[in-house]
Amino acid sequence: MADWSIWQALEEWRNKRHELDPVFARAGVAPELDSVVNRIGLDLRREPPTRPLLTGDKQRDEEEIGRYNEAYYRHYDEPLDKIDGLLRRSWVPEAGPIADLIRQEVARLRGLLREQPGTHPSFDDVDKLLQHYLHLDHPEIMINPDVLNERRRLLMDVAGYPLQVQNALKDPYNDSVPPLSSSSFRDQLHEKMAQYLATHWLHSKVITHWYISLALDGALARKKRDATDDTRIASMMKRRWPSLSVMVPQFEQADQIWYLLMTLIAIASLFFELWWVAGGLIFWLYLSVGGHQRERKEIEARRNQLAARASSMKMTRDRFAHNQISLERLSFQLRQLDEQGEYFDDTVFALLGLHQHEA
Repeated sequence: MADWSIWQALEEWRNKRHELDPVFARAGVAPELDSVVNRIGLDLRREPPTRPLLTGDKQRDEEEIGRYNEAYYRHYDEPLDKIDGLLRRSWVPEAGPIADLIRQEVARLRGLLREQPGTHPSFDDVDKLLQHYLHLDHPEIMINPDVLNERRRLLMDVAGYPLQVQNALKDPYNDSVPPLSSSSFRDQLHEKMAQYLATHWLHSKVITHWYISLALDGALARKKRDATDDTRIASMMKRRWPSLSVMVPQFEQADQIWYLLMTLIAIASLFFELWWVAGGLIFWLYLSVGGHQRERKEIEARRNQLAARASSMKMTRDRFAHNQISLERLSFQLRQLDEQGEYFDDTVFALLGLHQHEA
């Protein structure tokens, strides 16, 4: 995987999903526009219709000339329409002033074709403007290259982040991304999501789908971790038997040492005939056994509940990965799966609502 790169992965996705074309275009990456401009240039240089021969019949000649003029106009109006279509496509926003100049030139050419029917106008100016528009090098409309470089950096850093995570997960020795179940990954993911939400030109259903899938993967990993972590499950319980491990959770062997100490004190009390002390300690130890057994049963019940929710979450994630659930429906299901907001925060739901008004 040494030759893998985020940009290469993004390019591969762009070739597969053309919904990403507008995102790349705003960063100045749209090689398909070269082909469009070349085709327009070829169309403008095509031979126009041949002027009809006059027959001497005035009415018939006028009709033929009229049809010829219309055909001549349509011959060049077709590539001019393609120019209009080109300008409607997504491209670097800073190239807007160049687009305005092209529209003015197209309007002028159409006017000439109407005012002087059958006359071949010069298309050199519009051709030069198209090249300036494509290469962003108009001498009077300078575009800072740092702007495009920054957009491409954001494209790789923000839009490419889910792809980077996917690539890291394929390689067990790749530690460029924290484990999915870790809080570090969750913080990192939410930071990238916030950047994505704030960068409007990056918004695309494809990229949003990547981020939501990643959020589901992270939540599922944390859910599985929680289902197997007795300490974490116990910490979420509202009522626990009072013991040293509750008061000092960072001390792993606290309960063992605590109950061993109490047992030794109880035995010593029996030797010294301190019956009330020994009886109290033995009674407390007896109650502790029952209390910990009750906790163990609650932990098992909680684990089964978490495992069931993890199974439901996995099913939801798989259905979303296969495009069987829309973003709107997924939002409703995630709120049901995460009623307490432990795994999905407002950033995730903001992403889910990002495209709800789109057709």
